[in-house]
Amino acid sequence: MEKRFGTFNGVFLPTFLTIIGVIFYLRFGWIVGNAGILGTLGIVVLAHIITISTAFSMASITTNMEVKGGGAYFLISRSLGLEIGGSIGIPLYLSQVISVSLYILGFIESVKLIFPDINTLLLSVGVTVIIGVISSIGADLAVKMQYGIFCLILLSLGTIVSSGSYDYVPRSFGTYVESGNFWMTFAVFFPAVTGILAGVSMSGDLTNPRENIPKGTFYAIGVTFLIYTLQIFWFGFNIPAEELISNKLVLISKVNFPVFIIGGIWAATLSSALGSMIAAPRTMQALAKDSVLPSILGRGSGKANEPRIATFISFIIAFIFIIMVNLNFVAPVITMFFLNTYGAINMVVTLEKLVGNPSFRPTFKTHWVISLIGAFGSYSVMFLINFTATIICLGFTLMIYLYISKKNITRTWGDLRDGLLVSIIRMCLLRLRFNKKQEKNWKPDIIVFSGNPKNRSNLIYLANHFSKGRGIITLVRFIFGHIEEMQDKIKEARENLDSYLKENKILAFSEVVVGENMADTFLETVQSSGIGLLKPNTVLMGMSRDKENIKPLVEFMRKINYLNKNTLVFCQNEDVNFFEEKNSIDIWWRGLENNGNLMLTMAHLIALNDDWEGAKIRLLSVVDNEDKVVYRKTILAEMLVTLRVDAQVEIIVCKENINKTIKENSSEASLVLIGLSLPEKDHEILYYNKLMDMSEGLNSVLFVRGKLN
Repeated sequence: MEKRFGTFNGVFLPTFLTIIGVIFYLRFGWIVGNAGILGTLGIVVLAHIITISTAFSMASITTNMEVKGGGAYFLISRSLGLEIGGSIGIPLYLSQVISVSLYILGFIESVKLIFPDINTLLLSVGVTVIIGVISSIGADLAVKMQYGIFCLILLSLGTIVSSGSYDYVPRSFGTYVESGNFWMTFAVFFPAVTGILAGVSMSGDLTNPRENIPKGTFYAIGVTFLIYTLQIFWFGFNIPAEELISNKLVLISKVNFPVFIIGGIWAATLSSALGSMIAAPRTMQALAKDSVLPSILGRGSGKANEPRIATFISFIIAFIFIIMVNLNFVAPVITMFFLNTYGAINMVVTLEKLVGNPSFRPTFKTHWVISLIGAFGSYSVMFLINFTATIICLGFTLMIYLYISKKNITRTWGDLRDGLLVSIIRMCLLRLRFNKKQEKNWKPDIIVFSGNPKNRSNLIYLANHFSKGRGIITLVRFIFGHIEEMQDKIKEARENLDSYLKENKILAFSEVVVGENMADTFLETVQSSGIGLLKPNTVLMGMSRDKENIKPLVEFMRKINYLNKNTLVFCQNEDVNFFEEKNSIDIWWRGLENNGNLMLTMAHLIALNDDWEGAKIRLLSVVDNEDKVVYRKTILAEMLVTLRVDAQVEIIVCKENINKTIKENSSEASLVLIGLSLPEKDHEILYYNKLMDMSEGLNSVLFVRGKLN
């Protein structure tokens, strides 16, 4: 795209001409008449506090990034994310288009007051078409025309300064006879200062946006603030309040050369309309390029990439508003949309500063308090002007946000949200860094040795059911060998893990670990995983059937006991699909190890899932004679009450082999939980065979060993 405009013609000129527009010539006298000198001064100062704060924030953002087309939408979307940017950008686009109708309605109103019999509908159509044609030809023609318009406005301002008798005693405070109250009067005035976005809307056409936007915007704000302030006193000392309220063209009757005022009114209104008609399609084009709107709307024409399709759509929307509404209705609507945009721009800088993002290094530095004042002022004023309209505006924004979020648009840039979340997490972790974990707040934080997830889907399914909505899962895939030779395998394994999680909609973390031997790599991974209170408290793995892996795997199971982690080992009959029948969960309590509480907790967590709803939990135990049944049943019933787990207690009298008893009673159970004893050193193969023998004939078995303390 060709870069054509500098600070004066690209930013200052459109900003100045939009601010000194229809409100200045046709409504400012009415505002002074209603609010009085001090009331109007308060309105102007308050409005400029918001716009100056926004200008500071805008300057910080633009000097921190490469600014492309899209203006305020581009700044917000590249900082707060595409969803928030789009939810602000679409209302911003609409406010820019509606502004076109505001300025053309202002022009029509001024013409009708001078020529009462004119056909306003025909004039509206003609003016809108001319504005649309000029803007579709390109920004070059529009900018050239703005030089002449600027000269006309300067002549009109000179005429005002040289006129006036200054023989009236001004009214300090108004009675708001027609406007209702201070805030409604503020709402009518505020669209005048929304012109600060006119320059940034041309961001894609500027030679150096980082320099052009801050300079041009501040120069325009300073000059126009001075003009509005002086005009307050000119109205107050020269024209009675009643006449200011009743006569919308009061300036024409009070100056020495009325023709210059008429020229200024028409030039200002039409130039503002032209400026907004140039800005709005560029916002639409940027939205379309980011796939927020249909891509066809973002197509450009010629070397300058002129958004002619977007211009045509904008022309149609503006024309509809011109026919359907009036000036006093349009102004407050625009105010709401622009205030929402200003609030978002200020929030960007406030959050960037508070988060302390190292990548946020603007050459134009703004204190976060200034941006916070701008954000707070923007949203506060919205509610003060019209509470209901504000809720509707924010509701509309939220609906767009939800719509864009559902589209899952791929973005190629990072944004502030990630940094904000990381900062919040960091703050929370640091605050809790010396706190000890409390059993009352225990949640499963499970590290899963997943291998290739497609081969271990039931293992991951089980982990997901333990922690769904309650805990944290980390899938770890191990690759053995020298790390310098494994880069391609690491990348492929990581992509496989992530794609598996996305496809199955599992909320979990993933990690690929490279090591040279199994036992040490497993142990190092468990010790180094997590941070602060978010360290894993449970290890879940499957039982390997590879004979070479048996000894290091069992050795790891023995060592992990001393890391104070819970150990879960999942064994499954190869002919059984764990996803199918989910009718019962059996827990075998032997009382030999401290595993009972953990087994009951894990069974309860599984039963909480929707697809396990109605599954019966049985707590089974074996005694060697009838005399022990009542005592054992009482102990287990008390355990269930203490843990608040709904389960059925069954005591079995048996002197035979415990493994045989388990098989006889749990062969139909969907999942069987059995306590896991500590493996003895140098007896790894024997221990493994014992587990395999115990799980044989059962559908799915989860061996459970609780942590030491």
